[in-house]
Amino acid sequence: MNKIKLESKVIDFIQRYSLISPEELVVVGVSGGADSVCLLHVLAKWRKELGIKFHIAHLNHQLRGVESEADAEYVSNLAGSLGIPITIDRQDVAAYRIERNCSIEEAARELRYAFLARVAGEVGANRIAIGHTRDDQVETILMHILRGTGITGLCGLAPCSPIAYDSQGMSLPAEALSIAKGQRSNLLVIRPLLDITREE
Repeated sequence: MNKIKLESKVIDFIQRYSLISPEELVVVGVSGGADSVCLLHVLAKWRKELGIKFHIAHLNHQLRGVESEADAEYVSNLAGSLGIPITIDRQDVAAYRIERNCSIEEAARELRYAFLARVAGEVGANRIAIGHTRDDQVETILMHILRGTGITGLCGLAPCSPIAYDSQGMSLPAEALSIAKGQRSNLLVIRPLLDITREE
């Protein structure tokens, strides 16, 4: 798939699901990986046409030493080259994993969503864009099946979903919490790349 076709597919998806309104400020979670960098480039290129503003958020998980620091520097330089403001933070995911007695993936996800929610609050945004692709959708559904999900778990990731808060005030994607456990907010996670594959 060529670059122009990919961009138009992403923009069509954004418009079809009304993911971003004109004049809206959106926090874009950028890890430095291919998916989130692709998302950032598409949104940055189309920001005038869409009439929107961005703020980049990058969380250093401190799991890969020098590589983690290099990712943070890369994202910082990318933000500078695109003229987009950025917030960078670091969290000790390994220590948090021990404290919460959970998997490293779960610990990283919890801290990442909490960070993104905090940045959104600080800059006055009510939408957070993340680079989930169709591959993540398939992986999520398979994980739900392996964990013994009900019918709702078979839905996987939605183009747009609210962030919920657990009893400790930790923000999580709504899919990760039951309605009974979480309080929904007006902060939304949007996934503009959900209609494309990682390969694309």
